[in-house]
Amino acid sequence: MIKLELMKHTFAITPRVIAHLGEDLIKNENIALVELVKNSYDAQATFCEVEFFFIGDELSKITITDDGVGMDLDTIENAWLVIGTDNKKKQLEHPSSGRLPLGEKGIGRLGVHKLGRKIHVQTHKYGHNEVQIDIDWTKLANARSIDDFPIQVSEQVSSTLPMSHGTKITISELKGDWNRRKLRNVYRDLASLNSPFNERTDSFVVKVKSNTNVFDGLPPISDILKVAMYRGHCVIDGDEIKDFCYQFTPWDSLSNIQGREVSTLSEEDKFLKRRKDIATLRNRNKIILEDFSLADYKIGKIILDFYIFEKDTAVFSFMNMERTILNGYLRENSGVRVYRDGVRIYNYGEKDSDWLSLDFNRLKRAGDNISNNIIIGSVGISRRDSADLKEKTNREGFIENEAYFAFVDAVTYALDLITRYRNTDKRRLINVYKKDKRVIEPVLSDLSSAVEIIKDKVSDEKAREDILHYLNRVNDQYIEVRDILIRSANAGLNLGGVIHDMEKQVDALISCIDNDNFERVKNIALNLEHIISGYTVFLKKTSIKTTNVSTIVSAVIDNTQFRFMDHRIKIYSNRKNVNFEAKLSQTESIGALTNLIDNSIYWVSQSRQEDRKIYVYITDEIDNYISIVVCDNGCGFKMPPEQALRPFITGKPLNTGMGLGLHIAHEVMQAMKGKLLILDANEIDLPETAKKYRIDKAIVALCFPKA
Repeated sequence: MIKLELMKHTFAITPRVIAHLGEDLIKNENIALVELVKNSYDAQATFCEVEFFFIGDELSKITITDDGVGMDLDTIENAWLVIGTDNKKKQLEHPSSGRLPLGEKGIGRLGVHKLGRKIHVQTHKYGHNEVQIDIDWTKLANARSIDDFPIQVSEQVSSTLPMSHGTKITISELKGDWNRRKLRNVYRDLASLNSPFNERTDSFVVKVKSNTNVFDGLPPISDILKVAMYRGHCVIDGDEIKDFCYQFTPWDSLSNIQGREVSTLSEEDKFLKRRKDIATLRNRNKIILEDFSLADYKIGKIILDFYIFEKDTAVFSFMNMERTILNGYLRENSGVRVYRDGVRIYNYGEKDSDWLSLDFNRLKRAGDNISNNIIIGSVGISRRDSADLKEKTNREGFIENEAYFAFVDAVTYALDLITRYRNTDKRRLINVYKKDKRVIEPVLSDLSSAVEIIKDKVSDEKAREDILHYLNRVNDQYIEVRDILIRSANAGLNLGGVIHDMEKQVDALISCIDNDNFERVKNIALNLEHIISGYTVFLKKTSIKTTNVSTIVSAVIDNTQFRFMDHRIKIYSNRKNVNFEAKLSQTESIGALTNLIDNSIYWVSQSRQEDRKIYVYITDEIDNYISIVVCDNGCGFKMPPEQALRPFITGKPLNTGMGLGLHIAHEVMQAMKGKLLILDANEIDLPETAKKYRIDKAIVALCFPKA
């Protein structure tokens, strides 16, 4: 067998690779300029000035000037002209003094190829000669090898720069169409490179200017932020929110409502949670909340600042700023941006980036979720502490690894907390200033807003009346369908309890069969039969009649015993020691009480204490009523009682609740000529056991007319 000679070859790189890295890898001119400004930051500059020069109406050139350390000839030859050097990566791995670099791949400077065909660089390092570089990108197309694409480099003793050290890049023969709209977008992007919220210890200021008035009339962000009614600040460290502040600051013209500030979180709220989809043994999808910690990753502290704007038609006219100015600014600049050491990371906060799923979640639940177009937010991280958050090569955000998803979950949880406080204040605000006080739901509120806009904007009388006629029909039909569905939902919500109990018992049954524990199998089968028989009461229609209230409480507690055990909850009741009668429907009353118990189980389980307790007792203390009072030692109510009783409003985190349980129970009680009350410990004399163990965080009473 003839053995062929082993030949070694190496890759050859054509100059087109440089063009691809600069032209194709960088998404647009905005990001290309941002990369050049970040290079100024990495050069320890205190400022970077980007100037746009016009000749007549045409943009002639762009200059980027900084007062960084500058470069000498050795740095130019062995670093700047070498694509993909690891200089910045070494600085990250072995930090010394000064800032840590934002870049690490060594290709950001190629973004100039996206901007113009010719580049002139002047750079001066203290104690060295000034170096000048000239690159003509038009010669790249005809170059067959790297050697065919020479770069002109020269030195001169005296510096032509106005600073003692620094760099100036001049880009000419510009590419693309630099119209007024595009230039103003570039201005906004460059102006947003510095976080407007955080005080910086190492100053780095980006300045944008022009020899024309192209940037005139753009409002400063400080003026915009002043009209944001809802503001939030928090610091996330490890598994909890260490610092929190929420402010509701109504405009001075809204004198009928008071602002407020919240700076203390409950124990259960301060710890990070995220939604998790799990599959049961029968492959059912189930959403749970799980605790998690950023300490499992190199992310460091996260500093959050959110400004949320109010644009509801009921109050928008009270604003002391032109609506067109605010709308125009938010249209171009709204969103939540990420800043690393105070310098922006793209493309978070851009129009096409819904990285926190704000718009997606608003589509699913319009009333309680905010959208990107009404928020300006900042998420601040440290370069030194966030090594697990790695930027993509194309400069469009972080690589989506486990650390990134934990980062997103943490920001999402904090924003959800602030949004819940905002929702409470927004409802208070709209209740005061809404003309139609009956409108309390998201859909009806949006329809009402549409009606007001049409009345104001549609001048043709016939067209206006036709549109309003259809909208009024939609309004009426929605209310009719909603009422039917809500009445049906009472049974549907209780069905969830049946499914939960059945699944738990069936899981145990399968486990016992696998382990040949047939005696236990028999007991579980009897439990399943008991569960089904207990819930058949929901299928029976019953009229309102005189009933012993203890039978209602006993039925619900017996039906729920498995859930109490599953969640390790101690249940107390006086049902066997009293004998009160009231006028009620057995089916509807059991359903309403089951909803209350479900809420208590959820919130007691959410609290971070192990000693979980629920007390269900019957009393005649409330005049003219026999009441079933449910109290627990969970988290308590997170919103005013009048809001808690409205449909589609929930205090549960991360959209895990429907917001129907209390509303349905309230509607059921009214239908039986009773009422549902949300009380505090000062409004009712609780049993001694409840007082002793502080089972008084949430107190809800179902009040039935006395027999």
